Amino acid sequence: MRQAKRKINKRWQTRNNKPSSFITSFLMATFISSIVSIPVANALQPSPREGECDSTIFTPFPDFNIGPGSLKGTIIPEDPKLGEYIKSKDAAIALGKAFFWDMQVGSDGKQACASCHFRAGADSRIKNQLSPGGSNNNTGVIDLGGPNLLLTSAKFPLMLFSDRTDRNSTILRQTDDTVASMGVHARNFTSVKRGEAQDQGESFFDPIFNIGGINIRRVEPRNTPTMINAALYNKNFWDGRANNLFNGVSEFGASDQNARVLEAVGTNLIPTMVRLDFSSLASQAVGPIVSNFEMSYFNRPRRDVGKRVLHARPLAKQKVHQEDSVLGLLAKEKMGLKVKDYATMVQHAFHNQWWDSGTIIRVDANGNDTFVKTSKSYRAKDNEYTLMEHNFSLFFGLAVQEYEKTLISDNAKLDQHYDNLAVGGSGLLNTQELRGEVLFEGAACAACHSGPELTSASIRTSRTGFVNPDVTPSFQPPEWVERMFNGNCDVIVYEQGFYNIGVRPIAEDLGAGAKDPFGNPLSAIDIMIANPADIPSQELLTYDYSNIADPAIGPGTDRSIMEGAFKIPSLRNVELTAPYFHNGGQRTLREVVEFYNRGGDFHELNNENMDFEVGKLSLTENEIDDLVSFLMTFTDERVRNQQAPFDHPELFVPNGSIGDNTNVTSTNGIEADDEILYVPAVGRNGGPLAPAFLPY
Repeated sequence: MRQAKRKINKRWQTRNNKPSSFITSFLMATFISSIVSIPVANALQPSPREGECDSTIFTPFPDFNIGPGSLKGTIIPEDPKLGEYIKSKDAAIALGKAFFWDMQVGSDGKQACASCHFRAGADSRIKNQLSPGGSNNNTGVIDLGGPNLLLTSAKFPLMLFSDRTDRNSTILRQTDDTVASMGVHARNFTSVKRGEAQDQGESFFDPIFNIGGINIRRVEPRNTPTMINAALYNKNFWDGRANNLFNGVSEFGASDQNARVLEAVGTNLIPTMVRLDFSSLASQAVGPIVSNFEMSYFNRPRRDVGKRVLHARPLAKQKVHQEDSVLGLLAKEKMGLKVKDYATMVQHAFHNQWWDSGTIIRVDANGNDTFVKTSKSYRAKDNEYTLMEHNFSLFFGLAVQEYEKTLISDNAKLDQHYDNLAVGGSGLLNTQELRGEVLFEGAACAACHSGPELTSASIRTSRTGFVNPDVTPSFQPPEWVERMFNGNCDVIVYEQGFYNIGVRPIAEDLGAGAKDPFGNPLSAIDIMIANPADIPSQELLTYDYSNIADPAIGPGTDRSIMEGAFKIPSLRNVELTAPYFHNGGQRTLREVVEFYNRGGDFHELNNENMDFEVGKLSLTENEIDDLVSFLMTFTDERVRNQQAPFDHPELFVPNGSIGDNTNVTSTNGIEADDEILYVPAVGRNGGPLAPAFLPY
């Protein structure tokens, strides 16, 4: 974002030999166009807003950003304290991969993390993927055709104009529905039995997700993003609620002041605060396992997930390929792993003080915990938890994070192209892709999708900074928060990597501008500018979100534009991860480019909170084709072919209910029977990817 929002705009120069200023960039593009016939006039004009805003009231700082470029060699930072918990990284990675793909983790014994992340890390299902959005959330009305609808390409884009280049043309179709991912049926959690395949729960009528009184699977309210390369983000989830600080229990970091794990010190169990930085993936992982839209019956405690799952054989219901790049040596010939249970894997991965104790946690009839000292051979009763069971969220979050940190796609044609240039080669992009590259930078795509990560929500941009050897000083400091002009030329502040681009009206979904369940703002900038007395979790005020560029931001100094802002996703493998945006409203990459070409769908309505760069681009049809061709170079063929590290166990994915959006079949008369999408196990050499999302 920074490189396009600054008056002083030094363009990238590292690895891919990018020119050093806007004028030079224009001249370079003109030179290239003389060779490959690139029409550059429209794409390389500065934003009209930029020229109109009064620089006397706001003097921007210069930026010298790198990218796009190769991800090879990228180091994912980690908190030095991580070693106090994990004793074997390899064992933690194996545990995390098993956890992620295991259907036993879901309350119903069917819903795995991977059930929504099985195709290039995302979800390509097209049946029962609709959720009522915005104003319809309370009424349960799904405008597009009701629950269990089989989507077709004719439904897209969800917002359709008579002239796709003009947001002021006649609206032919619009809906506030979202295209997302189905999870479990509506049930209240009642109890668990150690080692069983699913939780005990009582069904109740779901007023939204039902057909003729028969419940179908619930659908979460936002589109599922890929978890491949998610380790590169400072925060996770669309709204950033998966905090960079993992507290060992929930997704909310220091906002959750009651989050504690237990540590064994002698025969005592000591409530212990966890604060692990650069761990938003761990924060993210522990959210879905208690979400009643995703993997959990209503009100399932996290430690009850551990109470059941820790005593189950890993992946007992699924085949694991003998050549799985992580789990192959542990794979049984038929189903699951050779390991007795998940507890054994935890013992290999984590230090003893987090799981090894004879003291148990007993819960009385009023729900109060009491620590009771027993022998280590004592068998915990139904109203008791072992230390390992109680600390399950710590193990689950960190193990899944360590697995997902291996899922970095750094061998796309894009990476190979820049690697070639770095050693004096000629590069690998063809003529059309080169034209698309110029458009990607000149049309401000690279403003938000910056750096080798192709997102300004990266750790490098927000937290660690980066080195640009072509400028002085070469180290460019990070910017977690920043000032800029909005669409009205007002000086506003925002959190790096979260922007309002006019997908839907702000009132429908506040995104990163919302508050967490404890009343704290989700975004760092809203914490910084708030009255300190209005922040319930005062610990949040002790962290330094400031940076060199904007040291004066503080309480009452600026207006935030975080309402309606969402995380800027990486564009890596974007060809494979449709549908697009937080509402799943675009089916194809062409539709996405058309959205930006008309300046968004709710530009005027959201203007006070929008990035001023989102305006009418006036790209031609051929230029759109060129830009899309460049986006296709972001695909790592290992992801497309599910080759290591992107191989995985077998999976049986619920794929809507048997029937249609008017009638469904039900064996028990309460819940609809599932259709199943079969995803076979693949080893390190890969195999065919699951079907794409409405490719035609």
